Amino acid sequence: MEDSGGFGGIRVERFRLRVHYQPKRGQIWELQLFPDHPAQPVGESGGRVLGSVSSPDSQEWLRGVVEPFLDRAETSCACAEDLTTGCEPVWLRSEDGMRVALAFSAAKWLAGPHQRSMFASGLQQLPSEVILYWFTLCFYGYRQAAGRAALRTLLTHEEPEPAHSPTARRPRQGIVNSRTTLFSGPPSNR
Repeated sequence: MEDSGGFGGIRVERFRLRVHYQPKRGQIWELQLFPDHPAQPVGESGGRVLGSVSSPDSQEWLRGVVEPFLDRAETSCACAEDLTTGCEPVWLRSEDGMRVALAFSAAKWLAGPHQRSMFASGLQQLPSEVILYWFTLCFYGYRQAAGRAALRTLLTHEEPEPAHSPTARRPRQGIVNSRTTLFSGPPSNR
């Protein structure tokens, strides 16, 4: 089977985004990963849940992240506002599903709208090969939690502004010892 947005044209996994309701948790957004076996029908038990979100703040942020991918989805969905409890699940393209999976993995850890917007814009800017690398690192292997933390740090890190205070001490301007070099250390008495 070919995927128009896949890596190398071969699809081995399918991503399904669905919304369902549980009495204790309320409305839940869930992203599932299914192996793509043409001879085997897709069943509920055949998928692996990559992420689920029940908090309204995280759902609203994910709605904005998912919206561009719904236009390119394998199944039609008018817009992200249609993703409610009664609607049909949406099958995403491979690369888009990986991006959404990475967003799901960070949704509960990002504190505040500034970090969320930085993460979302950074995720959009990453090239396909880098998305594949981070998806593999974050969802396969024994260092998944470390991979997810590293991705969050990479996409939300801000360099601190240099501290320029008027009372900051300036280096002494004076005589420079010409015999001192980087590797020799201070001059010794010979």
